[in-house]
Order: sequence, then structure tokens, then C-alpha cells
Amino acid sequence: MLQTVQIAGGGIAGLSAAVAFAKYGWQVTVYEKSPGIRPQGAGIYLWENGLKVLEALGVYEATIQDSIPAWRHQKRDQDGTVFAEDFFSKDNRLYVPTRADLLHALHREACRLGVELEFGIEVMAADPDGTIHLADGSSRKGDLVIGADGINSKVRDSLGLLKSRKLAHQFGYRAMISRSPAELETDEGRGHCEHWHGARRILYAPCTKDLAYIQLTAVKEDERGQALPVDKDYWQETFPHLSWLIDRLPEAGRGDQFEIIKLTNWQRGRVVLIGDAVNAQPPFLGQGGGCSMMSALALATWIEEATAIDPGIALWERHERRLIEWTQDVAYYYGELAFYPPQLRTAIFRFIQRSDWLKRKTIWMTALHSPKGTAQTLNHQVLQPL
Repeated sequence: MLQTVQIAGGGIAGLSAAVAFAKYGWQVTVYEKSPGIRPQGAGIYLWENGLKVLEALGVYEATIQDSIPAWRHQKRDQDGTVFAEDFFSKDNRLYVPTRADLLHALHREACRLGVELEFGIEVMAADPDGTIHLADGSSRKGDLVIGADGINSKVRDSLGLLKSRKLAHQFGYRAMISRSPAELETDEGRGHCEHWHGARRILYAPCTKDLAYIQLTAVKEDERGQALPVDKDYWQETFPHLSWLIDRLPEAGRGDQFEIIKLTNWQRGRVVLIGDAVNAQPPFLGQGGGCSMMSALALATWIEEATAIDPGIALWERHERRLIEWTQDVAYYYGELAFYPPQLRTAIFRFIQRSDWLKRKTIWMTALHSPKGTAQTLNHQVLQPL
């Protein structure tokens, strides 16, 4: 008899889990409160760890087919001086596809594998025995329940698992802009770069030959820096050399106050939490999506290798939690550098830059991780298309 998993949430975490469990032979149902897939208009950083998960799930090519591989990432101060720089290779990859490309690739693979997707249905709560309660008042039962329903997770809160919810006191505006043909030929336009001026910064990340992902970040006290629509005059005063970029910012864009979520436990009985419900973090390491996908694949793999749900869940939390919570903390403290005097912040970045060992133990640790369930970690190759 097929084992069943009920998944609350059809975003990156929920669809990654759906594909992983379906490839292990489970009967999978996903409940998404929106009327369809929600491809938000922004890019998503996919480092080596996330790309390995996509390869294991069979959606790597479909996700990055239009994306440009990163070749360099710089940090520059307000006058354009480079104070940190990294280069990428075949063993240390970075792509920034659109979120739409990633979500649609996962959705197509889930449909191909026979995952049942129920849109317009919200999961309101879950019981430790694997029962979920829907917004229409009905209930359903599964061998396993996965709460992948975001930072405001109703599944998590129904079980009382929230330990802390801490604001990072920083605001980010994220959007896509078009890229001009001339821009593609310049050194500045081809490379990834994080521009700093005081506590404000602008991230420029090429996605495709036609699109780039932009993130503007300001601290809590910076009212004009947090204004929506974006106060372009203010940002151009701060970064006059980036007017070519700021001029193209759209009126619409996503603005968020960044938070960190920590739980007492990642599970209760037959209910587990993944994605922003458990690993919400400031986006400064570009690992929100990567951590979500790692958790999803690892959960399915630990249960498969344990040959039983309960011990598999226990192994999953024991082995996966430390790295992801470490990633959350590093992302938070990276953001805290915005509150440091610029000279001290630059000195810290330069100190980290000089040591490959230190980079690998801090900002690169998760990016270079080989997640459970990928070709580098499987005891036997089981993730084969059905």
C-alpha cells in the first residue's frame, strides 16, 4: 500500500518535497491556498547546494536553461572601489534564475510524477497523528504531513512549535529590471555586485540576457530607504553612479521586513515543517530557497533510508537542523554589518576575503554543502524517474 503525504503549501519548499517524495514512490497531495502557482516577479539565488538538489529532483536543466552562470561576485563601496571579490567555477556554481522558472519547473515535474495539486484550498491546522484541517471545515489524513506554508505557517502555529520570531531591523525591496544590449558588454553590467553606501546597499544580479534581479536594502530607521513605491531620487542621491540601474526600477516590487524564525522542534508526531515556516532568514547569503530545497529532499531521503517514518524524521532533524540554523545566524550577522562604521565593515570583509578557510566556515559553508539525497551523498541511487 502506498504511503501518503499531505503537503501544506505549493511554493518552492512544498513543490520540492512533492517531487522528492513522489520519486520515492509516495502518493502526494499538495494544498495551495492561491488559485495557482505563484511565480513572484524576482530572481532567486541558487548556489552549488541548491543546484545539486535540482539535479537530484530532475529539474536542473529546466530551471537554469535561460539563466546566465555567474562568473564573479564583487562588493563595492560608495565610490565604486572593490573591497571583496570572488570568482566561480564548475565546482562552485551560482545561477540566479527567475522564481517563475524554478516554480514552473518543479510544478511540471510534480504533475509528470502524478502529484495531486489542489489549488484554492488552505490548510488551517494539523494534528500530530497526521490529520490536516482545511479552511472549508473538512479534514484529511496522511501517513505524513509537511507544513511548507510559509513564514506565517498555520500548521506550525497550530502545533505551538514557534520558539522565536526576530526582526532583522532591515527592509528589502526586490524586483526584476530589463537589461540593455550595451549593458551586456560592460564589465559592470555582466558581473554580480553588492554596492554599499553607509547602511544602504543595492544588489545587482544578472539573471538572463534580458533580465537582472535587483535588491535594495535599508535599515529600519531609514524611512525614505523603505518607501514604496521606491524613492528613486533618494537612491540616486546615494548611488549616483548607479542611475542607469535605478531609473529602470518598476513601480511594482516586493518589499519585506526581514525576519528569522526559530522553532522548539521541527516536528511533532507525523507533522514536520520545512521552508520559511522553519528556516526564514534575511536574504543576505541567498540561501532561503537553498535551505528549503535541502530540507525537502533530505526529509524524503532520511525516511527512505530509515525504511520507517518516525525514525526517519528523527534522523532528519538531528542531521539537518544544525547547518540550517547556523545559516540563519550567519545571514543575520551579515546583515548586522550594515550598522557598523563603513571602514570597520570593509576591514571585516577584507579579513574574511583573505582566508579561503574562513569563507568556507562562514558565508560559503552552506553554498558548498552537498545536501542529503544528492548524488554526492546517496548510499544508493534511488531518485530515479518513475
